[in-house]
Amino acid sequence: MPDGSATLFAVTDVELLQAWRAGDALAGQRLIKRHYQSVYLFFFGKVGAEASEDLTQTTFETLCERVDDFRGESALRTFLFGIARWKLVRHFERARAGERPFEPLSDSVYDPGVERSMTSMLAAREHEILLVQALRRLPLDDQLLLELKDYEGLTARELAEVFDIPPGTVASRLQRARERLKDAATRLATHPRLLEHTLTNLERHMRQIRLSLAGGPEEKKIDQSSTATDSIDA
Repeated sequence: MPDGSATLFAVTDVELLQAWRAGDALAGQRLIKRHYQSVYLFFFGKVGAEASEDLTQTTFETLCERVDDFRGESALRTFLFGIARWKLVRHFERARAGERPFEPLSDSVYDPGVERSMTSMLAAREHEILLVQALRRLPLDDQLLLELKDYEGLTARELAEVFDIPPGTVASRLQRARERLKDAATRLATHPRLLEHTLTNLERHMRQIRLSLAGGPEEKKIDQSSTATDSIDA
């Protein structure tokens, strides 16, 4: 049985992943703690807190199962977000079983209850609230594309890997998503000055949303992130 000594020297994501797959639970816990918040926030705001926790756990479980698929050609978090996107799409496909098939390129995942949870974390900052509301009216892939670009700082190449699309199409898809975001914000804005200031400072407000979410309830979840290794350790 691995004694966890490898964890003391494993500092890169790849080294921690290899040690975890070999049975080092401490390496798995360390890797999860490193990326838990970003993965949890990927789900949070689309499915709510409880489902976000479940999907985050299954994302890390799948990561361990698919360790041989990760060749180290990109950052591990890019690989993780690709898994997370697949999990999220499958979640909505199952939720809408029996209805028209869910299509992430055209269907939004707007949920009033989830939106209220998001906006409550933004206090009274009306610009960020407007963006949160507008993002949730977009098709899922548009929402994810903008959030991964502006919240997480993924490059065009990394976005292409997450969405499994040619790198040359990322710029046009980002432009289309931003235009749709502006249209949604225009419909939702309560007065012209709010809309103008929000769109003029779009990237700054997007970064502020990410910072606000990072200080929200998901911080408590990080302390529980070791539970994501339970099924693997067993």
